Amino acid sequence: MRPMQRHFDEQLQELKERLLAMGGLAETMIAKSVKALVERSEALVQEVFAHEEEMDRHCIDTDDRCFTLLALHQPMAGDLRFIAVAIKINSDIERIGDLAVNIAQATMSLITEPQLKPLVDIPRMARLCQEMVKKSLDAFVAQDPELARIVIESDDAVDLLREQVFRDLLNCMIDNSATVPRAMDLILVSRCLERIADHATNIAEDVVYIVRGEDVRERGDKEIRKGIRRQTAAVPLISEADRKAVLAAHRLMPEEREFLTLIESAARNLLEAAGALQTMFDNYTNPEAQWRKIRDVEHQGDAITHRIMKKLNQTFIPFIDRQELRALTSTIDDVVDFIEAAASRMVLYHIAQPTPQSREMVALITASAEQIVKAIGHLPTFAGVDEICVEINRLENLADDLYRHAIASLFEGDRPILDVTKWKEIYELLEGVTDRCEDVANVVETIALKHS
Repeated sequence: MRPMQRHFDEQLQELKERLLAMGGLAETMIAKSVKALVERSEALVQEVFAHEEEMDRHCIDTDDRCFTLLALHQPMAGDLRFIAVAIKINSDIERIGDLAVNIAQATMSLITEPQLKPLVDIPRMARLCQEMVKKSLDAFVAQDPELARIVIESDDAVDLLREQVFRDLLNCMIDNSATVPRAMDLILVSRCLERIADHATNIAEDVVYIVRGEDVRERGDKEIRKGIRRQTAAVPLISEADRKAVLAAHRLMPEEREFLTLIESAARNLLEAAGALQTMFDNYTNPEAQWRKIRDVEHQGDAITHRIMKKLNQTFIPFIDRQELRALTSTIDDVVDFIEAAASRMVLYHIAQPTPQSREMVALITASAEQIVKAIGHLPTFAGVDEICVEINRLENLADDLYRHAIASLFEGDRPILDVTKWKEIYELLEGVTDRCEDVANVVETIALKHS
């Protein structure tokens, strides 16, 4: 064996070991975050927070290793596919760590209150998630599609447990409204575990794809994406007349009306930013001028956010909790920030033309922004908000699949490594926009459930 080939094989083995180590850390974070919840241990919560920094360092180092292998060895065929999938898996594991941190944050709130009910299904979900993460990475390293299929099939069991948790907690909230804050935190924990299982399933699906060439990622179907875009575009936003009727029916105080107007302005500013981004990608003629327009919209959003936050510190708003309004305002602002960041990279990296995948992702961003405006327009009745939030979640799932296909396409053919690096970051930012849209939906859904 030639020395260069031997060195490459050694680096591939190190990459496998690094991913397994990251997976082990992710399993530890899941276990500790749920154990902290069961045992009501702040010390374990702090350990999870400490692990987050370690996970972030591993993620950056693994990305660097992958791109170094691509640049120095220019691998072909199976080795190229392996490294391409390793980059995607690295992102999945890092997000699993982030979700474990979210569980720990919810635990910090829960351990300061009396325990709502004995925890049975959530620990079971956590154990299943840990097993799925471990088996998915074992399947990747061993290139074992049968083990990967076991992981994929396990996802249904996690979904069923999550539905059971939701039903149980919903009954608690119906029986006693004082339990709503604690129940909502536990629902958030179950959702985080469900998302962890989804990421483990993503890894397993990639294993089946690279070993057998069989695409089992059903949600990525192009025709389904087009159909949902058409369905979303066909649903009108709430009219100004309907909005005024809602406000009149609830006889809101002037201060409350002003808050609603400001939040609606923030949502419509988000939609304006999304529309400007879609114009930029669909008609890519003067990207710098188009980016500057998006940046101006982002600055307008910052000004609206500042006004809302300032008024929150000066005004009593009884119809929605102050913390909920802060969370809603911040998440809307985050969406616009990510939109501006994606547009700026197109200019800073001197991108010649958007890719077809990036245009599809931007279309999903616009569809999500339209749904957010609809949801905010239904304040304070929250009528129909559940359906809107489900649609935003579905759009985010489609964006996840598009992102994964887009990353895979970067390693097809003989693409320069610098282009791969640029587009990888742009795709991550675009996918991050839809993640933040889902965050907005989660906040709105939480508020709606509390006030229904």
